[in-house]
Amino acid sequence: MSSKFSMSLGNLRSGIATAILALFISTFVVQAADNGVTIDEYHHGIYLKVLPVDPAVKPDISLLESSEAMDKIKKAIDLIYEKSSFNADALNLLKSRGDVVVVYDPGFPEWSRGDIILAAFLPNFYEPAADAPWNNVFVAMLGRYIIKHSPAEIAAEGIVHELVGHGIQHMYGRLTHMNSLNMECEASLYEMQAFQDLGVDLYNDYMVNFRREFEDFHCDDFKRFMQKHKGSLMSLWDESPLDVKVILTIFDEYLGQLPN
Repeated sequence: MSSKFSMSLGNLRSGIATAILALFISTFVVQAADNGVTIDEYHHGIYLKVLPVDPAVKPDISLLESSEAMDKIKKAIDLIYEKSSFNADALNLLKSRGDVVVVYDPGFPEWSRGDIILAAFLPNFYEPAADAPWNNVFVAMLGRYIIKHSPAEIAAEGIVHELVGHGIQHMYGRLTHMNSLNMECEASLYEMQAFQDLGVDLYNDYMVNFRREFEDFHCDDFKRFMQKHKGSLMSLWDESPLDVKVILTIFDEYLGQLPN
């Protein structure tokens, strides 16, 4: 994480502690947008926060109005609950173990010449409320690039991949010992399920490249395990759509035999 973004996180912690950390509040007051004020809402049991644009920073792309950004996030969550029951159930599981938060920050990520970061899972972004019955706050940060995508893409790439995929890993304490390939393999499988449930064309260039990347790179070690121990099930990878639920069950077996 860059030092500039670290300072931003520090400012957020000090400036919005009262609003977000007291996560027992049943509803948030919606404030005026686009005048330097944050928008807070509560939707499907998920806390949503749209941060204002920093007028001192010149953006590298045009930015959405705060109200439009909030509307797209809500539509993305609606799609998950309407069409992807598997991922909706996973979100509900997270909500039973902690507070679930989606933040949109138009200043995220810090500009760089490298790979563009669309979204991130931030397990230590907020501390739980002092009287919370749990120790977890699951936070997905959405940036200015992904918010320009369709609600279906925001749902799969931002909310499901980060909040469900990495959130489940955090809930089970996996993030401390999983390598990055396994982390991305598992999260990408949840994302793939979302794309399939939401009716995205699985044969367009983006989806073909996405599937090739997570199958051939992120899931390579897992597939080697399957080839050795579950060879009769390797045909699962030849199917389209993928039977993600069965593959994730095998993935749990794979994780179980790895050294901690």
